[in-house]
Amino acid sequence: MEYECTPGEEIRWRIRRFQGLLQENGVAAALISQNADLFYFTGTIQRSFLFVPARGEPVLAVTGNLDRARRESRLSHIVPLKNGHWLDQTLAEFDYSIQGQIGLEMDVLPVRYYFSLRQDFPGADFRDVSEYIRQVRMIKSEYEISQIRKGAEILDDVMREAQGSIRSGMTELEVDALLGALARRRGHQGCLRMRGYNQEMFYGHIFCGRIAALPSSMETPLGGLGTTPAIAQGASFNVITSNEPIIIDFGVGINGYVTDMTRTFVIGKLSAELEEAYSFTREVKSFMEGWVRPGRQCSLLYQEAVELARRRGYGDYFMGYRESQAAFIGHGLGLEIDEYPLIAPHFHQEFQPNMVFAFEPKLVFPDVGVVGVEDDYLVTEAGVERLTTYDDRVLTIGLL
Repeated sequence: MEYECTPGEEIRWRIRRFQGLLQENGVAAALISQNADLFYFTGTIQRSFLFVPARGEPVLAVTGNLDRARRESRLSHIVPLKNGHWLDQTLAEFDYSIQGQIGLEMDVLPVRYYFSLRQDFPGADFRDVSEYIRQVRMIKSEYEISQIRKGAEILDDVMREAQGSIRSGMTELEVDALLGALARRRGHQGCLRMRGYNQEMFYGHIFCGRIAALPSSMETPLGGLGTTPAIAQGASFNVITSNEPIIIDFGVGINGYVTDMTRTFVIGKLSAELEEAYSFTREVKSFMEGWVRPGRQCSLLYQEAVELARRRGYGDYFMGYRESQAAFIGHGLGLEIDEYPLIAPHFHQEFQPNMVFAFEPKLVFPDVGVVGVEDDYLVTEAGVERLTTYDDRVLTIGLL
């Protein structure tokens, strides 16, 4: 693995698509500052403001390390900026101004920053363009897909290591450290970004037995206990024992792009009830693989899966237990782990080729444990291609 910069043509392709949406919606320009969006459109996350006109070359005004921004980004106009209050003067050198309809990432923009922009640029009519950005990022290029494939290969190695190394008596944290070290040696970036407010994600969740069924602050089916109420998610000091489900939900990031896989392990043997429940989660995944086609709605897939769980008697346990159920069964992957598309009741977007998403049917049984599976998929013209390929059966670990 190497320190890799985003190709110039890749950056230009992304900006052209975004500018097309600005033009279609009558937006004069956009001002971008969030790290994931900055990286997507520039190839660097040095502190800066990216000004993207509806027509013309963008300008990256850098308040951070200018030299590093110029080494990492392939944009033509990368200039120094003392602070945000001088932005209009800097853009004037390129015959740009912050006036008229100006787009902002209002889904993530701090309120204080927004009010500061309104004060500094009274001639601007600011509007939210975060949806345009997310729509552009939703469709992956071949370059982006290649980065996700690299992460998927490492995830296969992580699960192989887990199956060969976990032993009764280890704590969840010990397993977490073991698998994290392997991933980092292979080039995993460590940090996994999320767009959702107050949503923070570890690279890995490792749970055993009833601890896995504890709800957390995460808007996800699983959260775990963690080591402290200050974080309240992830691996804990819980000791791994035999004949209980062990859930490993692990993510790897390569060159910004994240992947996500879940497997269910056991030292010894699961009960017949849990084996049957796990078979159901694989059935849901198999149903999805046959169902998804370009043109079909994401929300309809969610409804089909929830109804299947209800008919099979798992309605109260599907994607969480009752009031703690997560309102999704899959999520997009890219620079953030909660990108579009969402396999959720409110997301009516149709599947399109070159979307990448994780699909994660899980069943949560209070005071017992969790079983489930998660794989990453690329939408193709014909359906889906599975990107994470490790054995998706219950993975048995031998007793010593």
